Amino acid sequence: MKNALVILAGGKGERFGQKLPKQFYKIGDQSIINRFLSNLDSSFFEIIILSVNQKYRNLIKNNITNSLLKDKIIFSNPGQTRQKSSYNALTKLKVFKVTNVLIHDAARPLCTNKLIKKILKNLKNNNNCIPYVQYNDRQVLKKNKTDAKTINIQTPQGFNYNLIFKAHRKFKNKNFPDDASLIQKLNLKTYFIKGEKTNIKITYPEDIAYLNILNKPIFKTGIGYDIHQIDKTSNTGLKLCGIKLKFSKLKGHSDADVGLHAVCDSIFGALSMRDIGYHFPNTEKKWKNADSSKFILYCKKKLLEKGFFIINLDINIIAEKPKINKYVPQMKKNIASLLNIKSSNISIKATTNEKIGFIGNGEGIAAEAIVQISNENIN
Repeated sequence: MKNALVILAGGKGERFGQKLPKQFYKIGDQSIINRFLSNLDSSFFEIIILSVNQKYRNLIKNNITNSLLKDKIIFSNPGQTRQKSSYNALTKLKVFKVTNVLIHDAARPLCTNKLIKKILKNLKNNNNCIPYVQYNDRQVLKKNKTDAKTINIQTPQGFNYNLIFKAHRKFKNKNFPDDASLIQKLNLKTYFIKGEKTNIKITYPEDIAYLNILNKPIFKTGIGYDIHQIDKTSNTGLKLCGIKLKFSKLKGHSDADVGLHAVCDSIFGALSMRDIGYHFPNTEKKWKNADSSKFILYCKKKLLEKGFFIINLDINIIAEKPKINKYVPQMKKNIASLLNIKSSNISIKATTNEKIGFIGNGEGIAAEAIVQISNENIN
């Protein structure tokens, strides 16, 4: 099953009252559309189409630091209406033979990966999935002053690709406010799910102030610690922070990489998700001799799902031997690659136990890690 994402960013934003269309308005050092892209878990999609005017494309692509995301992006030309822009993007998708497509408005930068995941899950059983919200305010119709129950439709809206493309071709000369309207015009059942009240659409200048309030940065900290006994019957096989060293290996169910295990526990702690033993118990055979990089990749996935980014990672290796100074650059590079963060945001230090106790006697190696995460990617 292949999934695609269409982002409609061709609007002129005339009600926004700025020289640039609203999707390119900067909040801090990021435009509204890049704010969404920087938070997006691109692993959900095989292809991402941006419907945007040619003159603005470099404004987007030059500010994408995630190479995996950048490689999935192609552009389509916007039309005179939202519907024509959507149709152009869907036409370009035809050669990729995707199963499902999500269509999103670039002016909704706070859509979370959690909502995207929920829509994709619903598309496994239904041919469309439309998020909505309801507000607590009493709503009335101005004409007859009676109470009116209404729901507010959001994007991204999810569809079976063949269905929505067929609908667009059938109503190509019409003008609908969104893609869900075409499904209703076909007299097909619309499948609604609850959206997110924070998934606001930026329309007027005053919406920016609201956006800043909603997106106030949250910072969390987690601490991790791990210790393993040295296998003195061996003289090779030690792994620390994903790098192999010529030293006796450590005893453990997996590869016993105390550095990566401590990092995992620090991330789990920051996310309030218990510890590494809970997620990867040593009673399960599939984790026997497992490469701990798999655990780190799982942590990265959980960070993305919950909308958090690593700001800083501090790791301390506690051992009498071996000396790790010459391996630190490799270790930092490996962890940075696994977590998709900058090496400059990682610190790896080493200390001894001054010949005291289990570690001081050369019987074990320990590691501790402290991580700071935020819901805003400020790096």
